[in-house]
This record gives sequence, structure tokens and C-alpha cells, in this order.
Amino acid sequence: MSSYVTVLMQLHSNMKKRAFFPIASSTLLVVAGILCIILSLTTRSLIGTLFIARMLLFCGFVHALNLFTARGWKLFIRRIPPVIVPVLIGILILVNDSARARGLTVMLMIFFVLDGFFKIIASLGEDVKINNISLVGAALSFLLAIFLAANFPSVPLPLLGLFLGLDLISMAVVPLAGRERKKGLT
Repeated sequence: MSSYVTVLMQLHSNMKKRAFFPIASSTLLVVAGILCIILSLTTRSLIGTLFIARMLLFCGFVHALNLFTARGWKLFIRRIPPVIVPVLIGILILVNDSARARGLTVMLMIFFVLDGFFKIIASLGEDVKINNISLVGAALSFLLAIFLAANFPSVPLPLLGLFLGLDLISMAVVPLAGRERKKGLT
């Protein structure tokens, strides 16, 4: 039993030292975002509540991969909400599966607001310097939520997929910009 724990601790230590997971997760989020955008612009039949719910679940899973690279419990705790929020909203959409775009729009508005809030929290580094790219990503999330709220009763499903794709790409760029900023400071 202790040998398994030792192996897991060594694996966890090695993952912290490498940049594989952050780069891989950002790449996966960009690919998912591009897929959402392409499908939103080309086909109307694939974009629906199930597709959006699955993309949110995928987003939560990708963020969960980054938990393995967290150094310290403070960073680990800061990375938990971006895992929980998409998974929770994705499950809520799956449980309440219907063709009603209103419920889906409300759920995505909530997701975009929470995502923007967590991007602001992520923009504050340990050195209390603000990461401007994170703030731009947060502003994008808030603008998407405001646009959905302003056009609430009549938001087409492909537009929801397009917005989700833009936000997924924004989620991917923010951690990479933070890593580059940290490299520049050292």
C-alpha cells in the first residue's frame, strides 16, 4: 500500500515540474472552442442543449486536469471553482434536457458571469499584480452574459454555441498568458 502512495506522490511531484498539463488543457479548450464556433456557423442541427451541456462537462474535466499541477493548497483551492461550475451547470442542463432555449440561455448567462468572476480572481497573482489578459477574458465573459440578458427571449441556439466557443478559447488563453507573464518576471 505504501509503495502505491510513494509512486503516486512521485508522479504528482513530476507533474508539478512539467508544463504538460497546462499546455495540453489549453490546447483542448481551444480545440473545443473552435469546434463550437465551426459547428455554430456551419450546421444548425448539431448545436443544442445536449451539445452545450457536453461541452461544459468537457470544460470542467479539462480544468480538473490542472488540479494535478497546483502547487500549494491556496492555488489548489483557487482552481476548484472553474472545475465545479461548468460540471454543475452541464449536469443541470442534462437533467433538464429540453428544446427550450430560454432555460439554456439562463444557465449560460449564469456560467458566463461566474466564469468572469473566477477569471478576475485568477488575474490576481500571488504577487498581487493584475494579469491584464485575465481581465480581458473576464470582460469577454461578462459581455457575453450581458448580451444574452439583453436579448433574452430570442437568443438562437447557434449563437449560444458561438458564445460558448469564444469563452472556451478565452479560458485557454488566460492560463497561458499567466505562465508567460511569470516567465517574464523571473
